[in-house]
Amino acid sequence: MKPLSKNVRRTYLVLLILLFVVLVPVTVLYSAGYRVGEHFTIVKTGGIYIGLNEPGARLFLNGKFIKRASILKNGFFLQDLTPRVYHVAVEKDGFLKWEKVLEVKPQHVVEASAFILPQEVPLEDILPVSAERNGSVGNQEYVSIQALFATSTTATSISLYDIPGIFATSTQGRRITDIKKKGDIVLWREGDGVFARWVSDRGNAPSYFCEGLRCDKEIRINKTSIDFFDFYPNSNELVVIKTPEGIHVTEIDPRIPRNIKPLYLGKDARVRVLGDAIFITGEERLFRVAL
Repeated sequence: MKPLSKNVRRTYLVLLILLFVVLVPVTVLYSAGYRVGEHFTIVKTGGIYIGLNEPGARLFLNGKFIKRASILKNGFFLQDLTPRVYHVAVEKDGFLKWEKVLEVKPQHVVEASAFILPQEVPLEDILPVSAERNGSVGNQEYVSIQALFATSTTATSISLYDIPGIFATSTQGRRITDIKKKGDIVLWREGDGVFARWVSDRGNAPSYFCEGLRCDKEIRINKTSIDFFDFYPNSNELVVIKTPEGIHVTEIDPRIPRNIKPLYLGKDARVRVLGDAIFITGEERLFRVAL
């Protein structure tokens, strides 16, 4: 085989040097978390973390399937994302879809909590009598649960005097009623609106409560009238509400779209929350939501 000429070898050497000069910085920048953004600018990447309430759910990003959560995992973490707006969806067969539009910023992980409910919410009847060996007897659980509906006071209800000074403006002239607190979030009724606010250290506040360095934003939950509201069991970022259409679960997170899922549809239904259980009365029956 005839050896390469000096000019050809010199050309190859120059090309390899140029390739090295180009690839090494690109590789270093890529491994450091930089990507090509809009208008071919170099930008630092960010990430998305989605908490889950249901194992085995599937994550979609801009309509594309990304991964499925295992039984042991309770969330999704996506890193090295180019800063921009993403549409995130969480789905599972037999459940209602959760979705959210989230903006990823450089060197920042945006967080959200996905909640998905069954398409057919399981309800267990609580009967006024229970069967015993010697016949039917009164069901004490039925009596105690019925008593919950005799008052609007719940386990999370507190007085305005229990949270002095938390509101952004003076309470003078504000008719604040039906206050409930769970963890570091307070709910209250004011006029025809129901509002939520973070009342603890800003370092632990969900980002949707924050504007700049302040994390005491008051978030309105409802657009239509709400007859009753309380925190969802095992969460203080979800709220059980009774509207003219029925009973729903809504997230406090106002980022679009705000997910509102039905628990029980019926104009005459009523709801109460006690501990980790939700009780509904309607159609002359008493139910426990079996989630």
